[in-house]
Amino acid sequence: MTGRAGETLQGKVAVITGGASGIGLALAVEAARNGMKVALADLSQERLDEAKRIVDEIGVETITVPTDVSRLADVQALHDRTSERLGPPWLVANNAGITKLALTWDHTEADWKRMFDINVGGVVNGLLAFLPGLRERRSGHIVNTASAAGLLTIPAASAYVASKHAVVGLSETLYRELLASHSGVGISVLCPALVKTNIMKNEAAGAPPSADAMKSSHAMEPGDVARQVFSAITTRQFWILTHAAQMEPHIRARSEEIVNQVNPGQGSIDPDVARSSSAITGVDFLAPVPGRS
Repeated sequence: MTGRAGETLQGKVAVITGGASGIGLALAVEAARNGMKVALADLSQERLDEAKRIVDEIGVETITVPTDVSRLADVQALHDRTSERLGPPWLVANNAGITKLALTWDHTEADWKRMFDINVGGVVNGLLAFLPGLRERRSGHIVNTASAAGLLTIPAASAYVASKHAVVGLSETLYRELLASHSGVGISVLCPALVKTNIMKNEAAGAPPSADAMKSSHAMEPGDVARQVFSAITTRQFWILTHAAQMEPHIRARSEEIVNQVNPGQGSIDPDVARSSSAITGVDFLAPVPGRS
């Protein structure tokens, strides 16, 4: 694949956090298919080894680096080892993330801290470790994984929603700074809705069948997400909404509520995820809102 102005990805270096499974592993596979060298980062060496076997089959140079993205020292070590083993990073995918479905008053202090340390701190640490080199070389691309929950709200997921809104806001601000300063570095924010990964499956464990949002016809394969991401990288596309057609009416409804100062209604939430939240918490988030048609 060629990038902007015919720039090729062949031989360039991709660093992917949360790379042992789900979207992260799919990004690694797609990077390898485009001839990139790949550095896989995740918490578990065992899972990293399994992921490496998959990427190795494509025939590119791959390394694994156990990394806790909430720790800057770990992410700096990921940068250093990648640079030493593979060369200067070109693509940095800050992808590691977690979720929790629970009512706000059932979130503990530890829940809030862990959510922000990983979902937001992981992105911030990735920028602190990798952005100076990208700017110095005036080349490269950053992909920050947020969520459709960075554009909408999900009932019973306040910590997750807050963290993903933070990633979207941080990323858009950085986009403007990189562009205005003629940095040569691109950035995209990935806002997927339902993707067939373990992140939601774990939340639905032990809950009624209706809690499993992955049964929705809208649930997407990670490989399809990865292909959209790489298409966006090559054109310097900032917003990556994997489920754009499905999410558009909800995003537009929320925007209308905001500009018209109308209280939130059912049109501005994703019913698939709201159904899961209802099943897990026992609160009906799909019931008609009083005073709203």
